[in-house]
Amino acid sequence: MEHPDWLNNFKLAIKIQEKANEMYPGLFKPIILRNSRYNQHVTTGACIIEVGATGNTLEQCIVSMKYLSKVILEVMK
Repeated sequence: MEHPDWLNNFKLAIKIQEKANEMYPGLFKPIILRNSRYNQHVTTGACIIEVGATGNTLEQCIVSMKYLSKVILEVMK
């Protein structure tokens, strides 16, 4: 499946990851690259960010979203 702008999306993901590591070390796990599009080809800057895992509670996920929103705010400045 074609995804000609994937590198632009990847660069944004890297910026988010780097800022998160700067602001909240250990909050994010490493970026995983896949050879699927998951609708990320629809627009530039599209990223999939998974929050929580099977061992996390809903409350933990909600708290982590507060941190994520602060990270994205800083990246978008």
